[in-house]
Amino acid sequence: MDSETKLNLKETFPPNDYNQWLQAVKDSLKGADFDKVMKTKTYEGITLKPIYTKADVADLPFTDNQPGTSPYLRGNDPQRFLQQGWLVAQNHDESDLNKLNAELLKELNLGLTAVNLTLKHEDNNRGVVFKNIDDLRTAFAGVDLLAAPLFMQLDVRDDGFLLLLEKYVDEIGVSLADLKAGIGFDPTGEFARLGYCDLPLEDFWQKLVDSVKWASEKAPGIRVLSLDGTVYEAAGASSMQELGFVLSNAIGLIQGLQYSGFTINQLAPLFQVKLSLGSNFFMEIAKIRAFRLLWAEMIKAFGGSESNQKIWIHGKTANFNKSIYDNYVNVLRTGTEGFAGVIGGVDSLEIGHFNQLTEIPDEFSRRIARNQQIILKEEAHFGKVIDPAGGCYYIESLTSELATKAWGLMQDLESMGGMVRCLRAGKIHELIEPIAKARIEAVNKRKDVFVGINMYANPLEKEPVNGSESDVPESSKAVELDKGALPRHRAMEILENLRLSLAKSQANKQVFLLNMGSIAEFKARADFASGFLQVGGFEVISNNGFASVSEAVQAAKASGAKAFCLCSTDDNYINLVPELRKELMGQILILAGYPTDLVESYKQQGINLFIHIRADVFNTLSQLALQMGVNQ
Repeated sequence: MDSETKLNLKETFPPNDYNQWLQAVKDSLKGADFDKVMKTKTYEGITLKPIYTKADVADLPFTDNQPGTSPYLRGNDPQRFLQQGWLVAQNHDESDLNKLNAELLKELNLGLTAVNLTLKHEDNNRGVVFKNIDDLRTAFAGVDLLAAPLFMQLDVRDDGFLLLLEKYVDEIGVSLADLKAGIGFDPTGEFARLGYCDLPLEDFWQKLVDSVKWASEKAPGIRVLSLDGTVYEAAGASSMQELGFVLSNAIGLIQGLQYSGFTINQLAPLFQVKLSLGSNFFMEIAKIRAFRLLWAEMIKAFGGSESNQKIWIHGKTANFNKSIYDNYVNVLRTGTEGFAGVIGGVDSLEIGHFNQLTEIPDEFSRRIARNQQIILKEEAHFGKVIDPAGGCYYIESLTSELATKAWGLMQDLESMGGMVRCLRAGKIHELIEPIAKARIEAVNKRKDVFVGINMYANPLEKEPVNGSESDVPESSKAVELDKGALPRHRAMEILENLRLSLAKSQANKQVFLLNMGSIAEFKARADFASGFLQVGGFEVISNNGFASVSEAVQAAKASGAKAFCLCSTDDNYINLVPELRKELMGQILILAGYPTDLVESYKQQGINLFIHIRADVFNTLSQLALQMGVNQ
């Protein structure tokens, strides 16, 4: 063989065109509808195709943009990114300021590159409280705020912190003008989160105006307008809705602040946005990139200069898809979400602690969360690659479609008077509700799989403490939303609460599997039924199968179980159902499967419930618990 011979891939493996691929796929489907099988509809109303080609991005105007140029889809500052990467901004909410300081100093030496604090608010019992300058001295002793920028989400009543910060940095010899930070307000997000405003709107607004004036004149590097999209994510909103709501919110703030005398070029650098990072990996990548497109277009429409069309994006892993059971799986979820945020191009990133729903984060959970970012940065080297998703037909197309839909939602909101008016009238609640409901139903019907909750639940797991968010206390309410605060949902909360409720019951929760016939005849359905029942914490008694009804009945009665689940084939059920019903008269009998033509007949013969792939696991298990007398 000639060692100089070079392989020509194009000649050796000639590429197939799209039509050839399409025909091959259709042939493999054997008559099934291509669109139904191969296309996926998302909660954003986007239909995902199984393959994307160059034709899908041919008309997109932004694919040739260079990093660091408008519309900043590929990042704000490529040189800074290559030198520093994104900021590792893990959350700290320790109320003891001496302990907080010790945590910060330790973790800054272990990889944090920002100081990210959660304040104590009316709807958040755990958090940091700064009352005076002594508190800042204690919390930030030894912390270089120039090297590790400070991030805090303020409520409007926290405006006094800015003056404390001014005094503190002057005391330590740091120029306020040199300070870079994300210490900002989101009055609309606060309104949505709490459901009310405890100040007259005029006073509320004046505090915001004064803070913007302070930053504009004294601290142009402090982003005092921090739009919080996670408020909408927590209510169950889609990625498209989160972007549209945040954009409309920004428009209302800009218009109001312009009326108060500020220019767009003064205001634009004072904004940052906090976006959630959910479990749809490619959608979350597209969301970060799409928001940069939207923001640049909006600032441009207001007359902002090209350099002011940038936006700082702080990514935060979502709460909606986190679990209290099997919570180490949350590490996998947050890892995927953080990965998506980095690929999408966040400027700073906060990964949630895997056990934050049930426990106060400790050193171990903080280390796990911090190291997820460090692995992405130092071992995967994603801090050395600018916009790795750029040029991917799928992501570029998805970015464009998501941006278009979010812009359309923003226009709809503006036509109805803007974000605040829609929020007060309950329109935002109405838009989010069906999406949240669909996402929760997808979990209950196991269309969306969550390991440890609606699939592969561990029946031996110790019951966790449900550390759900605290309720907003009663307070003076100058202005209230018609429908109250936006709800805080989690996709798995209904199933988890069912399991927690059943775990407290002392009633008999045993279900005996009537495995009939050969292993080949019963095993698939027996395994499915076991997994289905364990989602609710029912105790499943299985066996190696029975050849006769009499043998099965004898074992079933001896087991002491409260309910019995028949597992076999549809053909076998025709004879087994009447025989078993006769022998187990008055007992709760479940059938694994759903033989459509015979369902009504089996119900009349005494089958109480059906366990099958299309069943709503929450409704089915709730009915079973009721029939078994398990208190809920």
